[in-house]
Amino acid sequence: MPSPGLIFVALLLLALIHETFSAKDKHYCPPSSCGNNSNISYPFRLNTDPPNSCGMTADPVYTLFCENNLTVLYSDQSRKFYVKAINYDNQTIRVADASVEEGSCSIPQYSWRASNFSTFTQYYSYDRYYYYYYIYKNHVYVWESILFISCGNLVSDPLYVEAPACINDSSFSTPYRPKSEGKRYYYVKVGRPTRLELKPSCRIELMALTPFIREKNYENLSYLDIHHWLAYGIELSWRDASCGETDSFYINEENQCVNVSYPPYYVKVNPVYEVLDRAINWLSYHLPGEYL
Repeated sequence: MPSPGLIFVALLLLALIHETFSAKDKHYCPPSSCGNNSNISYPFRLNTDPPNSCGMTADPVYTLFCENNLTVLYSDQSRKFYVKAINYDNQTIRVADASVEEGSCSIPQYSWRASNFSTFTQYYSYDRYYYYYYIYKNHVYVWESILFISCGNLVSDPLYVEAPACINDSSFSTPYRPKSEGKRYYYVKVGRPTRLELKPSCRIELMALTPFIREKNYENLSYLDIHHWLAYGIELSWRDASCGETDSFYINEENQCVNVSYPPYYVKVNPVYEVLDRAINWLSYHLPGEYL
């Protein structure tokens, strides 16, 4: 039978080992909950959780708040967003503008865009029919802009969706609106703005983001469709943070970070195209420019 002294030494060693691993693993913290989000864990934490062992404390955007039993994320500009869901398998958090309520005439209080979430990147995934590119940490958009537009004249364009009557001059706080301005007609348009698409007498009053709705023909969208997706929210990814600072990586089908040893131009999902891309990249890297 081991002596009491030997047992004491063994227990002391176990305690030291546990303390060492706990010090190295700052990520561990019992999950927190708020409303429908019952598993708030690393990299996120609630503001009431211990700051030394919970969440990615170096960046305040990973600190969530529980307000009226709703999980809240504040953007870089302290804009309020409700956390609709957190998916730890694909490392995404879905957030929606707190001013927008499903089934109402609500709209965002302020314009917001991707730059409001500098810590996060857009979520993208593998799809055998739709190719998503990853070009030096930049990939094709899986978000779309929602534009609230006012026009001095009626517009006949299927991409300009007529807004309901409850959206009017008082819905927007546009500081440069002339006091003598006449009646304005309000529309909503999905898609990134270009000068060529903006009709005469029209201007953008407000801009927000919605998920990329590839199943929908934008010419057949109704205002209810658009408002639904606005209330649904967009998915943000913290994959860049988990993959580190390397510029040449992509996420495989198992949601793992994969480093690429050749100069990354783009990675496609289809294996045939991926092989061709790798060959082209190798040639462009190893052969002089005049041979290409």
